[in-house]
Amino acid sequence: MAYRRDPISVPFDSKAAELIRRAYGVKGSWAGDFLSPPGPRARAWAASIGIDLYERDRWGELRYIRAYKRSVFWVLNKYGGVTGLRPQINTGAFSGGWRAPVRGQWETGVRVERPEWQTFRWAVRLRLHPSGRLTSEFGHAQALRLGNNWIGRDKEPNFRQSTPDDREY
Repeated sequence: MAYRRDPISVPFDSKAAELIRRAYGVKGSWAGDFLSPPGPRARAWAASIGIDLYERDRWGELRYIRAYKRSVFWVLNKYGGVTGLRPQINTGAFSGGWRAPVRGQWETGVRVERPEWQTFRWAVRLRLHPSGRLTSEFGHAQALRLGNNWIGRDKEPNFRQSTPDDREY
């Protein structure tokens, strides 16, 4: 099956790029954002292609939050450079191109309400780490310690890994 992007993630690309730029700006610290729930037009559009934006995936994440997260990592992998987003796609080895020379770490926080907002928003944050063996080893050790590892000790994906069977697009 050929790779296709999550159609719900595509409209988030400019918002994702803004968050990534903020993460580059704080150099290894967390950059945060607030994600509003989808409005009536977004819900109608998603419903017209058979997607419920309030559906939860098998990890418990709401579909529209997962779409924003997918957009962030897609933009980062396609355009991420050493010091910031690049104006052109990362191209290189084989037909898939290079990935960004940084790695992103995402956290979905809690629902936040403020008097100036019409509705609640979800707090999310992103932190960038340099790529390489040390980052991979640290991330793997931390995931094992927290019981949140997506790759098993045998280096094969486990039940936490997303597969094409998880997606209807």
